[in-house]
Amino acid sequence: MISNVNRLAAEGGVIVSHAPSRLPRVLRLMRDVALLIVPAVAVAMTLLVAWEMRGVPFTLFDGILSPLRRPELYPSNWLNAGHAIVPVVFLIANLVNRRYGEDFALAHVFVSWSLVVLTALAVVLRADPLLPDPGEVPSLRVMGAFLGSMAIGQLAGVYVFDRTRGVVWWKAPLYSALTSSFIAMFLFYPTAYAGSVPNWANHMAVDAGTKAFMSFALLAAYMVLRPIVRPTGGLGGY
Repeated sequence: MISNVNRLAAEGGVIVSHAPSRLPRVLRLMRDVALLIVPAVAVAMTLLVAWEMRGVPFTLFDGILSPLRRPELYPSNWLNAGHAIVPVVFLIANLVNRRYGEDFALAHVFVSWSLVVLTALAVVLRADPLLPDPGEVPSLRVMGAFLGSMAIGQLAGVYVFDRTRGVVWWKAPLYSALTSSFIAMFLFYPTAYAGSVPNWANHMAVDAGTKAFMSFALLAAYMVLRPIVRPTGGLGGY
């Protein structure tokens, strides 16, 4: 029996080879980009709130991480509510990792910090009159140290989360947040302040302790969101 191809060739017909449709891949890409936008905006908004709260002293550790009755040594002289809000970005990354897995979480880190950089540049350069006044802007050294250390800390946290997720629900988010906090702070302070601020090591220790405390506190938010942000098929975690 002659095949359809041979028959068409014998009859002088034209055989057209159709390339496979790329539409599904494009749609998947559009879906992934759309899914990345929401957590990236959440990170940018979290950092914006932290920046706006920089004038509110964080007094929780006064007399605990400093001598009693020595207000001149209290952390709240420099530690503010913004320092305590920053770890929310680690919670966001953990939720993304829980839902979509390590590869998607890595993409989230890249997209979110790219958005943060673009937003910061737009505010600092006053790209639009409607943008808020940045006020006292940190030096380029401090800004670069913050962005770099936070991104590296989050990447490390993504790695830890993916390798500790499992039956015990709190291990992955806690270990990931602690890893992100300590790596980010131990990179940020010497990079930003060594040689210019005499007591930067003390500030680093206090800030790392603050973010470790918030890593434990934010487990409550993670626990509440677990039934809503469920892992996709093939991913572990409870």
